[in-house]
Amino acid sequence: MRLSRPNMNLAIDLVAFMLAIGMVATGFVLEYTLPPGSGRIGTEGFGAPPGGWRRPIVLLWGMSRHEWGNVHFWLAIGLLAVLSLHLFLHWKWVVCMVKGRPAEGSGIRVALAFLGLVGLLALALAPFLSSTTRVPRGRVLEQRQQSFQLR
Repeated sequence: MRLSRPNMNLAIDLVAFMLAIGMVATGFVLEYTLPPGSGRIGTEGFGAPPGGWRRPIVLLWGMSRHEWGNVHFWLAIGLLAVLSLHLFLHWKWVVCMVKGRPAEGSGIRVALAFLGLVGLLALALAPFLSSTTRVPRGRVLEQRQQSFQLR
């Protein structure tokens, strides 16, 4: 059985919608149900802090905040893949919308679309091209506590 183009678009859109709902749900879990500081198991490469073995860890369905973060990440990767496929399948439509009917000023529309695409790519690549710094954990915690107290 061959899947018709409209049915394939519907299936792709439904998968994208479900992945987006999953991302929103896991985002709410990370923000409200398992907020930062809700505990870490110690398997994330940091070990347990002093007294950490006695601190309680908040779990949801047997998973820690870190594990929910992994679910959130892989949902985002899946959504990116499905939306890329969606964009690929609608590429002729995208080109037609950018080019539009030949008229005065249509070159500006193409230039703005190109600049928007370059801007999005630059924004997506910026974290990978930026340098990181190593700071002692205690100093960061002190700075954050001080900034929180100033509010």
